[in-house]
Amino acid sequence: MLSQPFATASAPVVSVITPTWNREALLPFAYRSVAAQREVALEWIVIDDSAAPSAFMRELTDLRVIYRHVPQRMTVGEKRNLAVELARGDVIAHFDDDEVYAPRYLSTMLGQMHRHEAEFAKLGAFFVYSRVYGQFGYWDLMRKSGLHFCWSGRPMTLLNFPHDNPAFADNHLGYGFSYLYTKRLWAAQPFEPRSFNEDGLFAAAARSHGARMTLLADDIGLCLHVLHAHNTSKSYPQFLLPDVLVERHFPHFCEALAAAAMRSARAP
Repeated sequence: MLSQPFATASAPVVSVITPTWNREALLPFAYRSVAAQREVALEWIVIDDSAAPSAFMRELTDLRVIYRHVPQRMTVGEKRNLAVELARGDVIAHFDDDEVYAPRYLSTMLGQMHRHEAEFAKLGAFFVYSRVYGQFGYWDLMRKSGLHFCWSGRPMTLLNFPHDNPAFADNHLGYGFSYLYTKRLWAAQPFEPRSFNEDGLFAAAARSHGARMTLLADDIGLCLHVLHAHNTSKSYPQFLLPDVLVERHFPHFCEALAAAAMRSARAP
């Protein structure tokens, strides 16, 4: 059984984990997403295998933050496992260091888990932004066929997938930036020591072991998945969103992107 989502006890309900490497300029904005979360008792665990420790993280005085710098390079899966080992919460939440999470994100996702008595939850449809194209989009992972835009580090293309599209059969289980799961579920099947698709394999293993899972379609701006030229996987949104509509309905997305861009431009 999960703890209540709005508990105020000293032990956190949720342990937010962030594996990172060479993202000093983005860590302040990752922290802003964490610190802005409402109505949830949380801690933030950051595992950093950069060449040097983060000056920003070491200067933080927030007692909810646990920062570990490790001198040797690790896979993303190993960093996730180390973070979960340190976690005190009943629920683990992934916050990637380059995404934007709205203040209601955790409380909404926890509510989804409780409503469905789930051990694992993620977004099944979400907003995306490509720094390569300077474009907002929306991707519904449960729509496997039809027209999709291919977003990568190369020029954008438009693809038409057939109704029976084996390439997307299990893609709704991947994209771990929005994962929430119980620590008990992780204990039965930790992440594999790899840096690509460690999240999708974890979710597939959870499903094969009968874990109760739920997916939420984000239509209120809970999270923005931010893409750049060095993403390890492609994205395939079905819709392109005009900037004027995003600015009107989701101003927090634009504000966070602008602030991160300014800091990145100043970084040495």
